[in-house]
Amino acid sequence: MIRIAIAGAGAITERAHVPALASVADVRIVAIQSRTADKAERIAQSISSDAGNRPKVYSDFDDMLARECPDAVGIFTPNNLHCEFTVKALNSGAHVLVEKPMAPTAAEARKMVDAAAKANRVLMVAMQRRFGGIERAIKDALASGAIGKPHFVRARLSHGGPQLWAPGQKWFTTASEAGGGAMLDLGVHVADLAIWFMGEIDSVSGQVGTLAKQIEVDDTGAMILHFKSGAIGVVEASWSSMPPLSAIEIYGTEGRVMAGYPRNDISILKSDGSPVPGFSREEVMARFEPRDLLAPSRTLAENFIAAIQGRAKPSPDGNDGLRAVEAIEACYRSSRSGSRIKLPLDT
Repeated sequence: MIRIAIAGAGAITERAHVPALASVADVRIVAIQSRTADKAERIAQSISSDAGNRPKVYSDFDDMLARECPDAVGIFTPNNLHCEFTVKALNSGAHVLVEKPMAPTAAEARKMVDAAAKANRVLMVAMQRRFGGIERAIKDALASGAIGKPHFVRARLSHGGPQLWAPGQKWFTTASEAGGGAMLDLGVHVADLAIWFMGEIDSVSGQVGTLAKQIEVDDTGAMILHFKSGAIGVVEASWSSMPPLSAIEIYGTEGRVMAGYPRNDISILKSDGSPVPGFSREEVMARFEPRDLLAPSRTLAENFIAAIQGRAKPSPDGNDGLRAVEAIEACYRSSRSGSRIKLPLDT
């Protein structure tokens, strides 16, 4: 039995991580820590109505680690606590699943990766979009050579902002706690997908702005990824776009992928416009249940537990999370300087 303690009791914990982890065999959530005790208590009660089996509630992270000695820790707190809590958990001997972005800066993310290597523990980042049915189909199609050599990707993720799905969680728009806005919150997801699909990047150009909301961080951003393969990518993120849009386009030497227009729709075509065998819309949609919105988080949780048990390779791991954060930080640096930023970043 893998004993898991959780830090953070926000919307993502309650709606995604707790039900996902609770659905995995050989997992027991033993504790929840939050600076908001009533939220942690509500989540604990949702896990078990039996007080004897209910996760214990803590206000102090160090106290929870010391008393519970968990096998693993889920860190789903405001961004500014990710590095500190992750390093402490790893040093205590626990494996870690940390919410994206894994840290506000590449330097902190690198510190987390180094701590995991030193402790010989699993570090995974909750970029669960890798496990979406559409995204897995795109990955499979690219690996099969369905559209030839890919040379351009465009990925967009946008909605009306965190206040729509996490009302009251003001830390998202507080610079000292979030570390960034829409580009860090949403852009990190699609930057990770772009890198996962296309390979490593060697430089970034970008622009962010606060265009539609009165907040401390950016609500809109776009960046150009220059891949080591020579391919080019465009990543767009917005908290000022309704209705929401999650979309991916990839163009290759022998065809193209278009997904998300509308949601959960996909088209993988050869250059002549004919469907790629094995990847027609009907064949792709038959692989997953699009109404099961928890499925990607559940598969992420299953992979985390399998990695701890030595049955799977962790994905996305700490290095994946670092690459995505480094791309976003390069975008912010480019926006400030007006220059193209080479990777890896100097520290």
